[in-house]
Amino acid sequence: VHAPFLRRGGMNRIRRRRFGGDERGQALVEFALVLPVLLILLLGIIDFARAWNVYQVLTDAGREGAREAVVANGLDVPAIQGIVIAAAGRAGIGLTNSDVTVDLGANRGDPTTVTVSYTHSLRYVGWALGLFGSDGDIPLNVVSTMRTE
Repeated sequence: VHAPFLRRGGMNRIRRRRFGGDERGQALVEFALVLPVLLILLLGIIDFARAWNVYQVLTDAGREGAREAVVANGLDVPAIQGIVIAAAGRAGIGLTNSDVTVDLGANRGDPTTVTVSYTHSLRYVGWALGLFGSDGDIPLNVVSTMRTE
């Protein structure tokens, strides 16, 4: 009697052939289902990293304006606003005078406060945030305070 399934591993080989042939496109389908989620996650990471970068630039610009205000006596508010706008502009961030608020300290030791307000738009995941009720804009407010010297 010829019985190929009695050979060593023969029964497993028959079962593998019968049930294993239907999995050829499984990896492709799984990849197609996971790819959009991974892309949204990657673009979200890029967007929030850019927002963090903009926040750091605004912080540095506010500090630069506050430092100039407390060191150089006689600077007026428009001059300090110009310093902050120029510092942010070096990083490609466009600010206007209405985005920069300056509160000068009157006497030595009084705090001088420079407030920078900017709305950063998320480019890549802004549309995805719209599904959750947000428009993709992040308001960034930076307050730098130094004592008048």
